[in-house]
Amino acid sequence: MVENVGEGLGLKSGSVMANDHTKPACTRDELDEADYLTRKICFKKQPVSAIMFAFEGIAYAYVNHCMHMHRPLNCEQDAIFDESGLYLRCSMHGFIFDPKTGECQSPVCFGQRLQSLRLEEIDGTLYFAEKHLTLID
Repeated sequence: MVENVGEGLGLKSGSVMANDHTKPACTRDELDEADYLTRKICFKKQPVSAIMFAFEGIAYAYVNHCMHMHRPLNCEQDAIFDESGLYLRCSMHGFIFDPKTGECQSPVCFGQRLQSLRLEEIDGTLYFAEKHLTLID
């Protein structure tokens, strides 16, 4: 079974990537059991960290850095959501982001977005569905 995940971030039906299973991110069970997971990746020729989480039952992935200071969202604390559980939060300065869109809700970077990474779920495994992404670990 092929399922697109992450509202607006999944692949369109019939995509060439639907048969490319070379970039496994994690299993759906692993993601559902964790607050979040990270993977070392190379995205657009840059080594970065990907952060993956489930929100309202949907899997999402972003490049793990806040556009304000280019630090990982979890750089100061082992958490990525604010106290309400409704927003992603950078632990450095407290900037918050909509988990569904990655859009910043804080005044300094309002409207800017975290770099989304498309995921595809096939038979319980989540795969990165990005042309310019390779796994490092």
